[in-house]
Amino acid sequence: MVDVRRADDRDPGATSGTLTTVSQTPQLPYGGAGDSDAGRLGLSARFRRHADALVRSERSPLYIRLIRAAADDIDAGGVVARLFAGISAPPGSVPQLRLLGALHYLVLSGHAPALAAFYPSAGGDRPVDDLWPVADAVMKEHFDQVRARLHRTVQTNEPGRSAVLFAGLLWLTDRHRRPIRLLEVGASAGLNLVADRYSYVVGGRELGDPASPLRFVEPWSPPPPIDLAATASSLRVVARAGCDLSPLDPTRSDDQLTLLSYIWPDELHRIERMRAALSAAERDPVPVAAARASEWLPEALSEVRDDDLTVVWHSVMRQYVDTDEWAAIERTLDGHAEVVRLSMEPARDREAPMQLTVHDPVGAPEIRLAVCDDHGLPIRWAT
Repeated sequence: MVDVRRADDRDPGATSGTLTTVSQTPQLPYGGAGDSDAGRLGLSARFRRHADALVRSERSPLYIRLIRAAADDIDAGGVVARLFAGISAPPGSVPQLRLLGALHYLVLSGHAPALAAFYPSAGGDRPVDDLWPVADAVMKEHFDQVRARLHRTVQTNEPGRSAVLFAGLLWLTDRHRRPIRLLEVGASAGLNLVADRYSYVVGGRELGDPASPLRFVEPWSPPPPIDLAATASSLRVVARAGCDLSPLDPTRSDDQLTLLSYIWPDELHRIERMRAALSAAERDPVPVAAARASEWLPEALSEVRDDDLTVVWHSVMRQYVDTDEWAAIERTLDGHAEVVRLSMEPARDREAPMQLTVHDPVGAPEIRLAVCDDHGLPIRWAT
């Protein structure tokens, strides 16, 4: 069993803590480092911008070194420049994370043992000072395999976001007292569609599934201002489904490696969390349709029943969706006034990287329920 505490994503060794409020320069989401706002920045500038964000957040020395060296290599016309030649990388597509994921995949799959010596996720402990020559050699040796993975969309499917979703589902259950039909767009492997199947320890009480291999300990500070125990016992998710352009199967070993490859290799607590979530999902995976949300949602919403509360959920996916597709999603939701929309996306102020918001129902004004980190924890209830 993996225990996750609310401070883990800030300080992997901490046992308690609260969200750090950003009071000066707005902190960009770690996952994309503001890449959706890249505009006309060149590829190397986008890499350096991401490295600077990691420095400010004091995260992943390994990736800081790797991204900065890759940026220099792009400017010099090296292997990274050749890898990205002809590959579309519009703002928000975080090409730097695609490259890092491709290298991490080679490490985890055992194809790059020399590089694995630097990756804590593979037991490596070599200092990052010697990293780049080895990474450069690996990219040259596995050029075609790395380039093929640069076409893939980043898929974190971070299970820490389930602690955010579960709080939202409890709030909606307390408000409506109805069974929930949960739909997710951009669902990846569906790990957050089973948020109620993980365990949450709050004030000494265990909510959710006490037998889950993934347990969140005091994930909220403060928690939602409701009777958590009573609401958790009455929460029922009677149906769940999702869609994704390129869904992953949590029961397939290669897809498991893909999910792990998008986690930073020196954040072992997140890797353990992902492995625990995959273990839980393997027991009863949720089918995720390979479809655009604008095509999948109309049929999914046509099955809405009066007795159920239909909740459409998405998290950290807006930046990957083009303007026309997002407009089509909005039109579809607007045509179903009885549906609730729950989302975790970048905050529009300096209080935190991410916010949990609800439109209840979909046409109602937005309510901010919580603020959180881009990986979920720590989470502070806001209402």
